[in-house]
Amino acid sequence: MKERFNPQPVRNMRRGQIVAFALAFFMLPALSVMTSAQDVPTMPSVEIDCASDPEMNVHPSQYEPVELTCVVRNPSSFEETISVEKEWDANEIEMILSEDTFTLEADSEEEFTVTFSGPTKLPADTSHSFTLNAQVVTAIVPYEWTNTNASYNGEFTVSTYGMVELEISDKSTRTMIFDEARAISFQFSNYGNDIDKIRVSVSNEAELIENGFSFPLGSFVAEDVAVGGVSSLREISITAPSEVTEDVRIQIILRAESDNDANAEFSEISITIVIEKPNEISGLGGLDEMSTGDIKKYGAILGAGILGIFILVLALKVVGRRSMNNKVPQTIELPDVKEESNSLAEDEDVDEFDDLFDDLEEEDDLDSFLDDFD
Repeated sequence: MKERFNPQPVRNMRRGQIVAFALAFFMLPALSVMTSAQDVPTMPSVEIDCASDPEMNVHPSQYEPVELTCVVRNPSSFEETISVEKEWDANEIEMILSEDTFTLEADSEEEFTVTFSGPTKLPADTSHSFTLNAQVVTAIVPYEWTNTNASYNGEFTVSTYGMVELEISDKSTRTMIFDEARAISFQFSNYGNDIDKIRVSVSNEAELIENGFSFPLGSFVAEDVAVGGVSSLREISITAPSEVTEDVRIQIILRAESDNDANAEFSEISITIVIEKPNEISGLGGLDEMSTGDIKKYGAILGAGILGIFILVLALKVVGRRSMNNKVPQTIELPDVKEESNSLAEDEDVDEFDDLFDDLEEEDDLDSFLDDFD
């Protein structure tokens, strides 16, 4: 028997071919668009960015203008001419761009600097906002303006610095006795650019303690001082040692430091302190440091010396009187009236001499006189 032909499989194959052809027909335009899109150039645009915001050091001896580094970039497929403009409203600070016009190849960038300069000693709270605006000016082909502007917003500030000065009106040497407490008075000024908690301390405290000194009320003081201000009158009290084995001559060093600025220079003043051993005090200038026994001893010596001087003077007077009476008078013939006159004068001298010794023979008066020297 002859086998009958079935056309159904042939029809199904033809239908699959037709569907595949149709899909290919519709996908070709999409694939063409995707392929051509990879060749479309990036439209003109610009980017700008800067490093960290500027902070200026306005210390009088450390001041320098501060520079900010920025980058302008052309991310497009065309050569561009780009301009950069600043927005700045601070009168006391000058803001200068190293360049403000750039010609950049496609997908390239260029650095420029922004310099800030101004006066020293500006307050620490000085702050100004600024903006850098970058814009595409021209490109080598016509285009629709898309993303052709960019900006950078920043903040300019002033750093805090410290500058202090210690002032002591009396810088003379202090001579102290054992266990004496002496206060050293001082003031300190703030020449920085912000309110500062200034600290004054004894920088050689360890050396002084080693030599027997102490600080019963503490070895430092601190006070908040306004900009350009002066502290109240402050003091640090130092107590001398109870005893020393040799003369002491040492310095106390007071140092003022800024709390705002660890790198700020400190201000120092040195004062000499002297302590002498008691047994090396010469003369009578140290009576206040002598014992009661020493005072009695020196008083007895002084009284004996005065008594000796008195006896010597008295003896000289007696010897002088006697020598005058032992002189042999020369015989001179004079009228009777003159002889009587001379005789009368001699009698008066003898009487005066006798009166002198009569006073000394009064035992009570002499004892009373000598009692004054005991």
